[in-house]
Amino acid sequence: MLLSWLLSDTWLMTVPARVADTLFMALTLWLASRWCRTKVPSFTTALFVSTLNGVLGIGLYALFVWVRDTGALPWRNPLWLVEMFLIAQTVLFAVLILIAYRRDHWRSLNVALVTLSLTGIIEAAAIVLLSVLTPQ
Repeated sequence: MLLSWLLSDTWLMTVPARVADTLFMALTLWLASRWCRTKVPSFTTALFVSTLNGVLGIGLYALFVWVRDTGALPWRNPLWLVEMFLIAQTVLFAVLILIAYRRDHWRSLNVALVTLSLTGIIEAAAIVLLSVLTPQ
């Protein structure tokens, strides 16, 4: 989610970044659902949840751009908007996972936690790698 936010500064990168983000999230969710042995470990469900998260994330991004441009909320620091967007997007994705895998009860919570943890670890590693390769 963070990489798609960072890559969406230019309009040429927005669509590929969102598509890559959706596929990455679907793959992560699918792997987590298989690892947690859910009743619905299909890739189709994971892709649907990730696509819905991507569409809602675009709307959330538009809302945050509007807030930034209008100055509707005071800024605390330069990264405040990015932090709030990531928190909102993460919570949204967790809620969508819990709804989609609700028949699995506690396993749905495990799937949400594993998916978000894996995604965070992989994105943090990618950002560290990018910062090492291209420090400017």
